[in-house]
Amino acid sequence: MPRPAHDAGLRLTMMSEGDNTPASHRPIAVIDDDQGVRTALCNLLDSAGYRSCSFAAAEDFLAADCLRTAACAIVDLRLARMSGFELAERLALLRPALPLLFMSAQATHRQRQRALSLALPLLAKPVHADTLLALLAHALRQDRN
Repeated sequence: MPRPAHDAGLRLTMMSEGDNTPASHRPIAVIDDDQGVRTALCNLLDSAGYRSCSFAAAEDFLAADCLRTAACAIVDLRLARMSGFELAERLALLRPALPLLFMSAQATHRQRQRALSLALPLLAKPVHADTLLALLAHALRQDRN
């Protein structure tokens, strides 16, 4: 279970310093309110050689140590409280270089347009494994440049 941040000031300092660990050794965060989706994606990531951490809510990810170390975040647009787009706005302040991949089972035209305007991929659920892994590899390569 994620641990809450005790000192937000210290947490922001730690995140702004960055993590010099290679992306291939850092976890991929999966944020989705569906336990089955989280399990399936984490199993896929693990079988492809990635480490993963998963969260049922955006707020849980924001309070977790994984926020500081994640190499990428795969985020469902429709979450219980904070939406995927709202999480992206927070991450733009906390971890501006963190690559994001959005996913949704029922993305609206407006949501697709917003993801496009942010230059972020939006995958349709059910997510095709090869597509997800290719986009993830691309995002991690872009993060190194």
